[in-house]
Amino acid sequence: MHRDFIEAGYRVFPLWSFRGETCECDNPHCAAPGKHPRAANWQNTPEWDDDQVDAMEAAGHFASGYGVLCRGLLVVDVDARNGGLESFAKLCAVVPAVSGAGMVVNTGSGGGSRHMYFTGPPEGVALLQHHSDYPGLDFKTSGFVVGPGSRHASGARYELALGSPDDIDASPPEMLDILRRPDRHRAEFDGRTVDVSHGDIGDMLAVIDPDCDYDTWIRIGMAVHHATGGTGQSVWDEWSARGEKYDAKTMDSHWHSFGRCANPVTLGTLVHHAEAAGWQMPVTFTPEQSHIQFDEAGLPPEGRADGLPFDISGVDLTAPPGFVGTVAKWIEDQSRRPRRRIAVAGALIAMGNVAGLRYTDDKDGVTANLFAFCVAGSRTGKEAIQQAVAQIHRAVGLAGATHGAIKSEQEIVRNLTRHQAALYVIDEIGIFLHKVKNAQTKGGALYLDGVIGMLMAAYSKADGFMLLTGDAKDDLRAVLMKEAAGLQKKIDDGAPGPYARRRLAQIQTALDGLDHGLERPFLSLIGFTTPVTFDELVDYQSATNGFIGRALMFVERETAPRRKKGFRKVPMPDEMAATLAQVFSGGEYDTQESGRVEYYGPREEIPTDKKAIDMLEAVADWLDDEADAHKSRTGLEALYIGAYELVSKVSLVLACPEGRRTAEHVRWAFALVRRDLEDKARLVTANDREKDAPKLALQAKVANIIGEDGQTGGVIFNRLRKWKRQDVQKCLDDMVAANVAIKEETTHPKNRRKVLIFKLNSSG
Repeated sequence: MHRDFIEAGYRVFPLWSFRGETCECDNPHCAAPGKHPRAANWQNTPEWDDDQVDAMEAAGHFASGYGVLCRGLLVVDVDARNGGLESFAKLCAVVPAVSGAGMVVNTGSGGGSRHMYFTGPPEGVALLQHHSDYPGLDFKTSGFVVGPGSRHASGARYELALGSPDDIDASPPEMLDILRRPDRHRAEFDGRTVDVSHGDIGDMLAVIDPDCDYDTWIRIGMAVHHATGGTGQSVWDEWSARGEKYDAKTMDSHWHSFGRCANPVTLGTLVHHAEAAGWQMPVTFTPEQSHIQFDEAGLPPEGRADGLPFDISGVDLTAPPGFVGTVAKWIEDQSRRPRRRIAVAGALIAMGNVAGLRYTDDKDGVTANLFAFCVAGSRTGKEAIQQAVAQIHRAVGLAGATHGAIKSEQEIVRNLTRHQAALYVIDEIGIFLHKVKNAQTKGGALYLDGVIGMLMAAYSKADGFMLLTGDAKDDLRAVLMKEAAGLQKKIDDGAPGPYARRRLAQIQTALDGLDHGLERPFLSLIGFTTPVTFDELVDYQSATNGFIGRALMFVERETAPRRKKGFRKVPMPDEMAATLAQVFSGGEYDTQESGRVEYYGPREEIPTDKKAIDMLEAVADWLDDEADAHKSRTGLEALYIGAYELVSKVSLVLACPEGRRTAEHVRWAFALVRRDLEDKARLVTANDREKDAPKLALQAKVANIIGEDGQTGGVIFNRLRKWKRQDVQKCLDDMVAANVAIKEETTHPKNRRKVLIFKLNSSG
């Protein structure tokens, strides 16, 4: 039945199973057995595709039940135990159409309790969840309801009494009139739904200085626009008019530009700035709490059985939260074959580059530049992802700072003098890294010897100065002066064109600053490669000391993904392009392209919610503990020591579009980095332990092949042909016996034959 909801356009998510009255969530005191979402971030459930649903079904996640997000729905919950039947009869007398709901579900608690499904009110219309005239009725337009077919705590099931998701009718207008809250708007805050009025918005604005910095002023305007559904211009205008910077002529253009973007800046940003200025949230504004209570770090009251700092169950690493998730989906839509993991890499790198010159965070002061390696089979869609990243760069004016290859250490420095940013989008990065390794160990191309050191030096100086060696300064000075002489000759000849004068000024600035070093160089890299050329590069040395250890790996383990039927590339939506432009320009929609990619003004600090700060501290403690444990176990402590910076950077990138870092940003970033650490550790073991611990190395190689998505035995044996088949089979059997891997029977999508697949046990 959950698939019927998905096909009808509604969002569903799995619930924890339960034994009797005990939930299987590892918390013996769980207050909601049978109604406990597996994912802590269920409010942000994405649109699942068939492959994702198949994987969850195969893992048994829908065996007990599922929740249906009430987004786009109005579900009348009739509670027979608390007077709901009498109230429902009373409501039907006033609004007869309520009795004719197209879909009705008996809830399993008996006595006539049921869910009456209707489509929700128009966007922005706020409704009462409880009405004093109708006790025992809940009118749910937020949160979730348990879907038909799910088990009830009583032992019965939620049963479909009438209709299907395709039969859900519109909410009767008379019922909406009864439930409507005048002058209030439905908005999201901390993953929950609240209703705010223009008066609430005005109260928050009253404590904020209207002469705040420009970026803050813009973000507050965007938040007001989003929270009021575009109806709150007068509130924003009245607040702005109190400041000395007020310019009435620009207000309309700014306000309407907010409506031309995906508008990821939400009510939470306004709440943050208001609370920082002394505003206190009134009781009437407080959002409804979840029926499952967690502490400030997202922990169940009795702590975690899995040893992690907080709950990351159900985090979908192919669907980043917020606007970055929108970008990732668009990037993946450019590929003829499903490439979700490397599309996420493209979205993180591209958004980091778009935001990176202007933003940092208020906790750690990190910058948004990242290194990423995208590992996928040949001819499976890497080129499409690469082109999509380049298209995003072009959309905001970063094309001049984007480079498709690295020639030498000196070229990296020259690129960072032409523009403040050097953004590398490189195909076949594995082949290039082999050349660099040969230059360092076998006396190969000497001009590549210093490339890795220069990449890491520039990467780490994004918020400082990168000093140059004497030889590097002399070489660069000679190159720049030669280029300047040629440009000056063109100017003297009288037909230079605009580029010559602009470039000459850039060269002069670079020459003047050579002795001081390059100011705030911003370097990022995303490289695309195949497992054959990349995997063997990840050894102990590169993982702990090299820049591979500082990079994130995104591995597509399916080397023959089936093409998408009816595939056509999706053009970049105007709303997405507008949001990218706003982030890049610090919030202003209308920008003028300049010749040089640069921004030397003060970086805006993205504020971090208190809960997110607590979670980051928990991550830091957990990584320190893991580093200490790995000192004697694997020697890979450096990986864990450096991982906190990656969590901070990724969560910053996720937060930049909205202008506020939340718990969900930190949760997703930690889940991503934890997977990255596990992937690197397995590759190091597979490459370095083959001689002294061959069984351990073979297990790591098998784990790298199967991942959590799984592979058939035939694929595993084929990729490990240099190993004896019986050794590989014994390794698989041992991994299953130790609960490290799971063996499942499934149906081949093409020939419909039964096949065995092996996958890593994510909960084992």
